Amino acid sequence: MNTDLVAALAAELGAPLAPERLAEVAVQLQGQLAGHRSLPAEELEGVEPAIAFDPAAAFEHTREE
Repeated sequence: MNTDLVAALAAELGAPLAPERLAEVAVQLQGQLAGHRSLPAEELEGVEPAIAFDPAAAFEHTREE
């Protein structure tokens, strides 16, 4: 996992990350995918997400005609 891959994935998902967040997100993503480096909820308390989540945008459906 590297920062270029994380940046490409984030951009493809429509959620580009600030350059200073890429290395941290790469480590977290690699850990999550590998099934280790999980952090207990207490350690995550107060940590801000990398992006804002807008459910309306995530679940917006367009009908192709």
